Amino acid sequence: MSAAARPQKYFPTQLTTYQQCPLKYKCSRDPEIRDKYRQPSPQLYMGSAVHDALEVFFDIQRVPVSARTYDRLENLLRRAWAGVDLSPWKRGQREEERKRVFGDDKELEASWGKKALNLLYRYFLIADKTVVPFTAEQFHETRLESGILIAGKIDRIDKMDDGSLKVIDYKTGKLPFKTDDESIAREDLQLSMYAMVVMKKFGVPVSRCSLVFLAHDEEVGFAPSMQMLGEKAKVIADVVGQIESDTEFAPKKNHLCPWCEYREICPIGKDIEPAEKKTDEVEDVDLPF
Repeated sequence: MSAAARPQKYFPTQLTTYQQCPLKYKCSRDPEIRDKYRQPSPQLYMGSAVHDALEVFFDIQRVPVSARTYDRLENLLRRAWAGVDLSPWKRGQREEERKRVFGDDKELEASWGKKALNLLYRYFLIADKTVVPFTAEQFHETRLESGILIAGKIDRIDKMDDGSLKVIDYKTGKLPFKTDDESIAREDLQLSMYAMVVMKKFGVPVSRCSLVFLAHDEEVGFAPSMQMLGEKAKVIADVVGQIESDTEFAPKKNHLCPWCEYREICPIGKDIEPAEKKTDEVEDVDLPF
């Protein structure tokens, strides 16, 4: 990878991708290879629409607390799904992605649309509808003492009663195997990076980092300590050092290989059977759609 292709800033997904497989990282950084092999998926399309709907729903300027009903959230999801409220350029992108993901398969699209509504319905039942986020769906960045610039698009930051901040990341997938605070803090790098960014950018302590699993009505996370964040900063510096000194970007076999989009151009991926595509069933929930 040429020096010009190396990122000027590092996002959590870049670091975790490199840890998972250096070759996958290299492929994901090459626009030509990425555009050729990476395919949009129903899961990602649904996730984008759900995030867009929640962003508007918790925007006090667009949806007052008194108007935060499930009917309004459902309407926002449908508008997000169609890209109605996006800029003309982004709406065109959303429409093109929608065609690539679903084509003319209305039944497939309907099943994923219902799944999205189900996720939001379950979250609506437990969510604090009065919260006014400190920020939502915004990009933030900061430079660590090591000189490394880290960044990320944080789903939501809430201000707590004591003035501290809470970092929230929505998840539309499955719960991790271990959900206790210690395990999440040990295994997760994304939230720790977000906490570093937020604390340095706003000069306010982060008292909680949370993953909200919409499909499971569950919020897991941890309270980041300065010691823990210091240890994570060393991990970041170590991974970035490996990336910037790597000249081979060799593939690394791991449990996610069957799902890798670059499998056919990978020396070891060619011999790995692709994951069987499964159709996710939508749970029977009394939804007003």
